[in-house]
Amino acid sequence: MKKAILFVLALILLSVITNASESDKIHLRTGKSSAKNGTCFDEGSHLINLGVGFGGGSYYSRGLGNGYVYSSLPAFSITYEQCWPKKLGPGYLGIGAYAGYKTAHSRYDNYYYQGNKYYYEHRWNYMLFAARAVYHWDVLNSKNAEVYGGALVGFRITTYSYSSNSTDPDVNFNKRNDSGFFPVGSLFAGARWYFVPNIALFGEAGYGVSYLTAGVTFKW
Repeated sequence: MKKAILFVLALILLSVITNASESDKIHLRTGKSSAKNGTCFDEGSHLINLGVGFGGGSYYSRGLGNGYVYSSLPAFSITYEQCWPKKLGPGYLGIGAYAGYKTAHSRYDNYYYQGNKYYYEHRWNYMLFAARAVYHWDVLNSKNAEVYGGALVGFRITTYSYSSNSTDPDVNFNKRNDSGFFPVGSLFAGARWYFVPNIALFGEAGYGVSYLTAGVTFKW
């Protein structure tokens, strides 16, 4: 399944990069941006954001107390966005979808039973799926860069596992009940800079599978 997902993503990226390359050639020949209105986001824009996120540790550190060692990998996300068919007010509304993934664990190494030292650990996986609406205000939307804001509404799936090497029959006393399905809603703000006409760097602050996200945008 993972290989199939990676293969599909690779095809999407290949298509986006190919289109971006053709657009760059047109830009070099004509000196004109691919944006119709002198802005980097308008009614013809389609975007894919590939992001790496940091923060959001409160998911798994809440209520555990002292003595734990926490670790987590960066969060990964992919976002698709396209423009609403008509301009709304002084700017453009982008609508699309968000998917994110994060994994983390905490370990306690000072668990004693009958004079012997043991450990136990908690592991969490988080998957977030949501719809996003992003407003691109003309005043903050130029030919090569923009500042934008929006809202996200969706759900988070949390899976949890517990393990220990202790022989204590009551070792599962420390096990948590953290798996579940949770609604998610958030506001966010971001900025994007196109170092070539159809490929940009972006950064966002807002709740998701992480609080801070940075990455690359592909536009066509």
